[in-house]
Amino acid sequence: MFNYLRFRWRRSLRRIKRGTRVWRKQIATYAGQHIWGKWRQVAVVRRFLLVWVSVLIVGLIGLTQQIQALHRATQISVPVAGGTYSEAAVGTVKILNPVLPESTLSGDINRLIFSGLTRYDARRRIAPDLAKSWEVSPDGRTYTFHLRKGVKWHDGVPFTAADVAFTLTAIQDADSRSPLASSWQGVKTDTRGDDTVIFTLPNPLTSFIDSTTLSIVPRHLLESVEPSQLREARFNQNPVGTGPFKLKTFAPSAKEISLAANPHYYAGRPQLDEFRFQLYDTPDQAIDAYAKHQVVSPGRIRPEQLGRREKLADIIDYQFSLPEETVLFFRTGDATLADKTLRQILIRSLDRKQIINRATSGQALALTQPILPGQTGYTARYALAPVDAATTKRALDEAGWRSSKPGAVRSKDGLRLDFKITTLRGGELERAAKAIARQWEPLGIKVSVQPADLTTLQQTHMRPRNFQMLLFGINVGADPDVYSFWHSSQAADPGLNLSGYTSPTADTALEAGRIKTDHQVRTGKYDTFLKAWNEDAPAAVLYETGYQYAARDQVSGIAAGRLAKPDDRFYNVASWTVKREWVEIVTLSPTPKP
Repeated sequence: MFNYLRFRWRRSLRRIKRGTRVWRKQIATYAGQHIWGKWRQVAVVRRFLLVWVSVLIVGLIGLTQQIQALHRATQISVPVAGGTYSEAAVGTVKILNPVLPESTLSGDINRLIFSGLTRYDARRRIAPDLAKSWEVSPDGRTYTFHLRKGVKWHDGVPFTAADVAFTLTAIQDADSRSPLASSWQGVKTDTRGDDTVIFTLPNPLTSFIDSTTLSIVPRHLLESVEPSQLREARFNQNPVGTGPFKLKTFAPSAKEISLAANPHYYAGRPQLDEFRFQLYDTPDQAIDAYAKHQVVSPGRIRPEQLGRREKLADIIDYQFSLPEETVLFFRTGDATLADKTLRQILIRSLDRKQIINRATSGQALALTQPILPGQTGYTARYALAPVDAATTKRALDEAGWRSSKPGAVRSKDGLRLDFKITTLRGGELERAAKAIARQWEPLGIKVSVQPADLTTLQQTHMRPRNFQMLLFGINVGADPDVYSFWHSSQAADPGLNLSGYTSPTADTALEAGRIKTDHQVRTGKYDTFLKAWNEDAPAAVLYETGYQYAARDQVSGIAAGRLAKPDDRFYNVASWTVKREWVEIVTLSPTPKP
């Protein structure tokens, strides 16, 4: 029985296979005769049909695009809250503590985490921050600040006047080794309740208000830390502030520091959800990160990168100005540079426009004075026009600096015009130093450029005044008080009078200028200072630097303006956005007349 059933099953399979072959053959025959055959019959019109089908497809695509365009015409792209703003930053960060400022990068991050009593606005003017208002006593020695109520630290603890007093105590304590101590020397701090702080100055100081932009740190987290151990405190890697953003991730070894929006920020929660710093070793790497869409902003665009910037798509440039001067300091105690007449000749011989073109690709403003245009006391009366090479040679000859033969180094009384310019290695300053060397060489002045990294420059050359000429940039601040850079009391470290300039006339003018509140009186005092400074020629002021910042065009809220410090570009960061969406334009119909 089993064999019979198997026989029947195999016969059925053979019939099915034969039927399938027949069926497939019939289909092929039908397709060849009725489909492919017909298609071959219309070979004459085949191309014509293909053209019309193509036209129909193109027309449908165009119609779709027109409909979309018409729809988009009734919409507008608007910024919306949310998203992450990522900025490429060059360098690294070890600590985040505004009492112990470490670098420009740490200053940027501190600005987002912490708040000061005051801050600078987009026009480099003092505006309220943690303090809602303040008064100054008639004698200019007492400043009373009234604090905002309801402000909280990121951990929820209320902010009070005691935090302000603690911050100032920490800065003034010598064991903390805060570089900000000189700005608060002799200032007494008192509190009146939780919302009033009173500063009493030993002497009137018109520029003191600028110091109140200092970020405040929390007493409840740092009061148990010994001042001498402040730099090693765990707080420095886990900072808590009152600013618009709070720390989310501190991973400099992983090249990332990210901040989250502070939902309890006194001015309202920021529009951004997160602000992230991606760390890179060089400015070119930052540019490459933007080109690869790894960041929203390449950060600061340096002069040497302007050529590459033109190749970056979807980017907007923001032109800021900074109160920074690039200065060639002469060490007036040097045997050769002690000659005031020689210093005057050297200053007049410099073609600043040529230096600017070589060093900054033209992105700077030529200067000759230590007070910036627009500041109280600035005058064009002392602006110096450069003189040509022939005039300079003649002036050197008359001053006794002569050469034995054409092209030889000039000398006088056994001293040779053979100088070293010490400056920061790489970038703008080294290029500027080399441009100066090229200008002076045909005059019989030999110059060798001695570049150094920042740490070596500061510790080995600047602090001990170990240089002949120093090319460096200084931030003179929003106020024209340049006491720190040119008063004789600041000639030794930690003062910033790098030239060692000494002048009783200049000292008296600087002392008076910084305590007077009347604009006309201050102008007169600074005019006296500028006259003495130009006659004594302790340094060659070359140019005022600019600050070019960039971000992708989807970013909104960045307001270009005049900065006191680079981190002041964040003054309105709570309003920045990185996301956009299309919304319908609402047209209001006129109200019908009755």
